[in-house]
Amino acid sequence: MRIRCEAVLAICLAASPGIATKAQELLESPAPANDQAMLRLSITKASSKRGEIAFLPKPAFREPWWKLDKDVTALGIIHAAASLMDGVSTRQSPNEFHEADPADRLFLGREPTWSRMILLGTLEIFGTALLAQRMKHSRWKVARRLYVAPQIVLIGMHTYAGGHNVVLTSNYLASR
Repeated sequence: MRIRCEAVLAICLAASPGIATKAQELLESPAPANDQAMLRLSITKASSKRGEIAFLPKPAFREPWWKLDKDVTALGIIHAAASLMDGVSTRQSPNEFHEADPADRLFLGREPTWSRMILLGTLEIFGTALLAQRMKHSRWKVARRLYVAPQIVLIGMHTYAGGHNVVLTSNYLASR
């Protein structure tokens, strides 16, 4: 109830500057009850000549933390495809080849299993997408400009590793 009254008074204040003093007194005088939440509205300034509103407050609506933008989602799908290619080519390579990347070997082991690759790949893809989303909506200009960098770098790494595995496997099979 209090929120609606304040909104009506703010609109009246913007439309008719003649009631500005009375509306300001009504907005400041009563204290809200303990069970009521008080919403503070910024009072808009109206021009007395034309009756135009000079300032409109921005809506304070935020998306949930897990909702991703379209471009971040598209890069996430490409990242998932590159990771899948890398994982399949790693598992299909002959037994003589093992995981060469030291960072991957730390988490996946020398001979990666499907369960570990799927779990850690999903965490990597979703975590990178969340990082890109946070960077895209950052208050720093540099982070906003470089928000695609983490996803692009990991897509390139997985694509290179998958292609390298295919070349090594084909060379190994051709030499036998």
